[in-house]
Amino acid sequence: MNIDEIGAADPDALAPATLAALQRLGQLGRAGAIALAKLVTDDDADFHEAASWIAEIAAGPFSD
Repeated sequence: MNIDEIGAADPDALAPATLAALQRLGQLGRAGAIALAKLVTDDDADFHEAASWIAEIAAGPFSD
C-alpha cells in the first residue's frame, strides 16, 4: 500500500500495512519510537485514539 492510498483504505486493507509498519518500528526499537514521536503532536486525537486501540490489542485477547 502506498501512503497516498491510506486515506481511502478500508480496515481490511489498512490492517496489514499497519501491522507491518508497527513490527518494523519494533525492530528499530527506540530509534523507531523517536522517529514516530517526532511526527505526533500532543493534540493529535486520531493518533491517541489509535494508540489506545493498539494498547488494548497488545494487552491480550481482542475480538470483534
